[in-house]
Amino acid sequence: MAQTERFGNRGLDYSAWHRAASTQRFVGDMAAPQLACIDMDVVLWIEYRNEGRWPLALIETAMDVGQQFKPATVTQNMAKLSGLPAYTCLYTLSKRDNPADPRWKDIERFRIKCLHPTEDKTWQNLSPYEWCRLLLALRNPEQFTCFPI
Repeated sequence: MAQTERFGNRGLDYSAWHRAASTQRFVGDMAAPQLACIDMDVVLWIEYRNEGRWPLALIETAMDVGQQFKPATVTQNMAKLSGLPAYTCLYTLSKRDNPADPRWKDIERFRIKCLHPTEDKTWQNLSPYEWCRLLLALRNPEQFTCFPI
């Protein structure tokens, strides 16, 4: 089945939001640089530990347009193969610009589903602060659960 691009382009709003200059609002300037990630195609993000660049989680993102379903089967299967936790992350753009990079809109809220190791049936609504706390929790695997908040 062929896929088509719904919106014609991929904004970098999540990328700008995830930078330390932005996330320090939620977790402070000491913890924010720990929230390292790299995008695979501006939709699939890999959270990683700064020390050694070891991957910590796979996160498939999309703009939240009220959809109840976001296909993420390939990401989920990659997580199963790798043993990494995986999430679907829908984000709602704010009307305000991101204070750390005004070229992009800030993010107002997130809807998250864990794909692996458990598969959530319902969305979790998280604030930017709560999403940052979960991303920080990934860095402590001995204490980590899918939603430690």
